[in-house]
Amino acid sequence: MTTAPGNDKKEAFRLFEEGRYPESLLLCNAILEAEKDPSIEVLAATNLFSLGRLEDAEVFFRDLGWKMPDSSYVHSYLGKVLEARGDEGAIAEYATAVHLDPENQDALRSYADFLLSGRDYRGALPVLRKLVQIARRPGDVKKLMRAQVELGEAGEALASYADFGGDESRGHEYIDALTWAGKFSEAAGTAEEIWRETEDPRVLRKYLTALAQYDMPASLKAYESHLQGEADEEVLFDYILLKKASGKIEEALPLIRKLILRSRTRDPRFRLMECDLLSLRNEPGDGEKALAAYESLIRDELVTKNDLPTLRQILSWYRQCLFANVPPDEATRRFLRNVSEDPNVASLIETGRLYDQAGNEAEARGWYYRAYRADFLTGGIEYAGFLYNHGEERESEKVMLYLLANARKVSDLTSVAAEIVTGKRKMYRMKRLMEALLERLEERRSMLGSEGLELVTISCFIAATNALEEADFRACKYYCLAGLDVMPAQTRMIKPEDYLALIQRCKERTIADRPIMKRDDPKRHATAGPPQKEIHDRLGLSEQEEKIVAFLRSHRKATEMDLRKLLGTRRVVGIVNRIRQKAAGQGVRLFEKRGVGGEGEVYEYTGT
Repeated sequence: MTTAPGNDKKEAFRLFEEGRYPESLLLCNAILEAEKDPSIEVLAATNLFSLGRLEDAEVFFRDLGWKMPDSSYVHSYLGKVLEARGDEGAIAEYATAVHLDPENQDALRSYADFLLSGRDYRGALPVLRKLVQIARRPGDVKKLMRAQVELGEAGEALASYADFGGDESRGHEYIDALTWAGKFSEAAGTAEEIWRETEDPRVLRKYLTALAQYDMPASLKAYESHLQGEADEEVLFDYILLKKASGKIEEALPLIRKLILRSRTRDPRFRLMECDLLSLRNEPGDGEKALAAYESLIRDELVTKNDLPTLRQILSWYRQCLFANVPPDEATRRFLRNVSEDPNVASLIETGRLYDQAGNEAEARGWYYRAYRADFLTGGIEYAGFLYNHGEERESEKVMLYLLANARKVSDLTSVAAEIVTGKRKMYRMKRLMEALLERLEERRSMLGSEGLELVTISCFIAATNALEEADFRACKYYCLAGLDVMPAQTRMIKPEDYLALIQRCKERTIADRPIMKRDDPKRHATAGPPQKEIHDRLGLSEQEEKIVAFLRSHRKATEMDLRKLLGTRRVVGIVNRIRQKAAGQGVRLFEKRGVGGEGEVYEYTGT
């Protein structure tokens, strides 16, 4: 006896709701063998995601994206899959999902969480505002307040709490909003109340910090009271910082030593603080004690290399302490002995800086170049900066062009762009470099967050300004409109009126102003897919992948068993998935899965 198809579908959804994803997926596959049902295809893909089969889920959701380009759900889940795989394309899928359905709470929440995880508070703000208006969940209100506080909008955060919050929304975000709004007494009172309810040491830190802002004696007494017994490490460290800020170095030193001995985290900040306190005390022998403490810390950090930015800070402070306490020649020898023998990028950069400050340009260049070879991005930016500072602009430009061409991650591209556009060396004056930058940013525009989009906006403004100076009025207007188009709602360094003033100057200087925009219907392009053209030779396929594509192009349809015989391997499914991912990256479909039969998965060629 067989179950009616309608009952099978209900059963598949029921199994999914119960978290029985393998059984639900098995039933979905059985249903899809008999008929193509979009809702079951979506459910099958969601089951794959829930089972952690991310590669299969990505392929499935990409196929669904072609079939249902207007589905907010499909784009949202493809975003989840890509995020789980560490693919920066997730941001584009989330943005598409909320654009298609601004009321899709799950998509809004996933998009906001993705942006918050990358500390893109500017991008998250409008998403969270919309979400709070729809759902009014305490968790969403807290996230909105966090974004507003981080953006310096403490008053707006308090207004959000008043409009949408309640007791459930009263937490870290509310305390921070009160603190940043200058309401220290109220912040301290609220934090103390919450701490007594929760005993959360993070809330205790906020209480003591707020108290110190308006009543220092009471704050010191409160710290002493809470530091009895096994106090939280961060609370004790805050107390030591307060002692240091008050000039009480003698009292801070035994406390930091106590913290170092009992610390479970072995945080290098604690030992760095001891070094700093010793160098500040200025008693006989303290300089050498500070250097010995620095050198012990450096030896340990060079073994672990857990945090290169922190290591660079330690090495920088050590260099300053060295030259403040020993003669220059001895300081150089000692630095080389303790730092420069390890070929990590932090040591190489700091050694280059040592020689650069000493005026030894040739030696500095060698160390910066070695840093470039050790870490092309971090070392390359420093090497290019050194070259630029010493008048070698052409060589500097070559290095920056190489960095642009080889920056694969969006975060890396953003770092290079920031150095060019907003760095103190004003590399944006290099025309060829700016052209390459605009090209690379345009390639990755759909994956950029607010910081990256603002860099695009500034780059367009620079290009527009250069075009105006060259009397290329059409290019000036084009770059102005392009920059305004991608400008984030909240910017730090540029405003819309900057562009408007530039357009006005452009029009005033133009003898015969010609339009650069053609009248068109934007809706016509809303769901149009990329053109189906022959691009198979540009996909970078391996020999096995080429064989599969050629076989399917000739036979139009093939089973998993057919492809196993073709390649002489059982690992066909993974190879097929890689081909489909490469094709999707070029915006085309080569073939589709047509269910599962007796000889495994069935594939049908859909290319040209």
